[in-house]
Amino acid sequence: MDSIPIHSSEDYFDSDSSSSGEEGETESKVVYVPKCPDDLKPKIGQSFITLDRALDFYNNYARYVGFDTRKKGSKKEKDVITWIYVVCSREGTKQRKNEQHEVKRKRSSIKCFCNAKVSWKFFMGVGYVIQSFVEEHNHEMVEERHKRFMKLNRNLDLVHQKFILDCANANIGPTLSFSLLKEVLGGLDYVGCTVLEVRNYRRDLRAYVEGADAQMLLNEMRRKKELCGAFTYEFEVNSKDRLTRLFWCDPTAKRNYHMYGDIVSFDTTYSTNRYCMIFAPFTGKDNHGRPVTFAAGLLSKESADSFSWLFKQFVKCMGVAPKLIVTDQDLGMKVAIAEVLLSTRHRWCMWHIMNKVADKLPKNMLGSEELKKELNACVWSELIEPDAFEESWHAIMERYGLANNDWFSSMFASRKFWVPAFFRDFPMSSLIKTTSLSESQNSFFKRYSKCRANLMLFYMNYNHALEAQRSNSAKLEYYDSTKVPILRTELEIEKHASTIYSGSAFNAIQEEIVYACFSLSCSTLGMSTNRENEVYNINDKDSNSWTVTYSIGDDTYLCGCKKFERLGLLCSHILCVLKYKFVKLIPENLRGWRWLKSQFVKPIHGGFCDDEEILSVVDEKKIAFKNLYALFFEIAQSIEGNIDQINAFTAIIEEGKKQLLGSVVLSSTEKRALIENFYGSQVPNIIEVHPPNVVSTKGSGSRRKSKKESAMKLAMKPGRKCGNCHVIGHHDSRNCKKVNEKAKQRQ
Repeated sequence: MDSIPIHSSEDYFDSDSSSSGEEGETESKVVYVPKCPDDLKPKIGQSFITLDRALDFYNNYARYVGFDTRKKGSKKEKDVITWIYVVCSREGTKQRKNEQHEVKRKRSSIKCFCNAKVSWKFFMGVGYVIQSFVEEHNHEMVEERHKRFMKLNRNLDLVHQKFILDCANANIGPTLSFSLLKEVLGGLDYVGCTVLEVRNYRRDLRAYVEGADAQMLLNEMRRKKELCGAFTYEFEVNSKDRLTRLFWCDPTAKRNYHMYGDIVSFDTTYSTNRYCMIFAPFTGKDNHGRPVTFAAGLLSKESADSFSWLFKQFVKCMGVAPKLIVTDQDLGMKVAIAEVLLSTRHRWCMWHIMNKVADKLPKNMLGSEELKKELNACVWSELIEPDAFEESWHAIMERYGLANNDWFSSMFASRKFWVPAFFRDFPMSSLIKTTSLSESQNSFFKRYSKCRANLMLFYMNYNHALEAQRSNSAKLEYYDSTKVPILRTELEIEKHASTIYSGSAFNAIQEEIVYACFSLSCSTLGMSTNRENEVYNINDKDSNSWTVTYSIGDDTYLCGCKKFERLGLLCSHILCVLKYKFVKLIPENLRGWRWLKSQFVKPIHGGFCDDEEILSVVDEKKIAFKNLYALFFEIAQSIEGNIDQINAFTAIIEEGKKQLLGSVVLSSTEKRALIENFYGSQVPNIIEVHPPNVVSTKGSGSRRKSKKESAMKLAMKPGRKCGNCHVIGHHDSRNCKKVNEKAKQRQ
């Protein structure tokens, strides 16, 4: 038994906490006296050096016998607590509010007038001495199997806190963090907390930087700038010193831009931070065809001025503008690009435009598969010239009666911004035709971020995502240097391609080589020559005839399909000519630059120094800590089933702890260092830049529905029975009174 019941007929309750019964009324009460070893039970006159030790002693006693405690009151003189009272958590009664006040939710109470308590008084030179101790309770003690739910047993120690912080760093939510913690510690009975404590700790983690996250973020970027001069960041604040614009770029991103930054995709996304600031990354493709981030920004407004500022910072950081930029049809972006990126070709996302076709067509044409087929063949084709596109477009508009459609007319007027036929002569224009690359990266970044994240958490999550992106790129470079591709032919030109191209590029080139050299549909129809050129007519599988011109003096090849110019990869038509001329190695001027292995890629933007300062430091402390972790888990796993070895190993660790740290108990201030270490900095005393106001972005508001539409939507919902009026409808007991009053007013 945890307690001994004793019947008493005296009035057990204090006068200040008595119920509404008559004065002097007595009744038989059951008193429970907890059973425990004498060394755990408090005794009047017992002294403790510090208040923490006194409280820990009583809490350990309460934890052992099975009840929770809370501080009732204290007295303080000159920053010293001279008197403190601790009572059972079930002391007193729940305060009742005015009966006229509407109770929105019924909540039970644990309080039952329990009088168990203890008090300490401080004596100079002695410490805290127990002055009074009431041992008896008027309720049963908590059963052993339920003790893990007691508040005293639901405290987060350093193990819990460190684990929760590690999960937060990995963007793992509280519920999954608790599940992982349960597995690590051996089950729910041994976790020592509930998921509620984990959620509250994550809440406190966010609250730690409340109001200071913008300043902490700028301080972190300033620190990086001091460590590495190649790191760049710029920001702007409004008249109230609130952050409104931020741009940043690290040295590795800057290097990637100079290697692959001729074509840039730019798109914005939402829901990455608690302030709803617009996240705007600059994205391109590397030599493996994978997305690569060049820089990023945060904006409070999607205006032309905001985009102009961001583009100016981007060009200032990189030193040169991209050759082509792909965006959606946002007017602010269009104005900003025309104002800042003067030498940059602007292209609209084709997918966004073609996705609107179904909304702009007359209803009687929505099911026309012929129109869809003809329009896609006309618009998406990269093999026709602008004149052919215009002729085909006008024919389709006339055939289907769309010549006077305003939307189709406006899209035709803006055809130079989005139709591939008008980009055939632009270098590498087929690399990025839509903003799907940016959208995939936005989705990738969102997997590492939360919509409720403060700016510090957002920046940490961004760096984690960037680290994963670069790790994947490094893995592909490793495969390029170690793996030998499987060849499908005995041709020397295929073997040569396997040694110079990246893995993904070689797979595409290999298909063209096999088709050009072994397919009957790809053949040379004829050849003519003069002093300067050799002209070849090549047939392909679609029965198209293409002209490949070889310049004898320049040793260059030019194909009418322009795939090499548009994408940087050789087409089967040029490869067919190389086979005809018995060329065994790909000429240097036909290798391109983008799709080569990383060691062969050359910068596309001039003036870039490959020795750019890049911060790359091997942290020996992290390596040593990782080895310590590995050693601990290796030993723990080995002795898991042997209690004697576990106790021996625990004793060794305790002895080592005393030798390294001494008999030091971590204070709350030192525990706070865990959160500071998580963020990498402390909350600054002086805050010059305040967090932004919550931004109202495009599309963030919801359309106001009409009364008819709302009523129709409500009618479709299944009804439920109200616990107050017992009528099946669309209300419950909490709002029953208001609903019925409104119904009466309408009548």
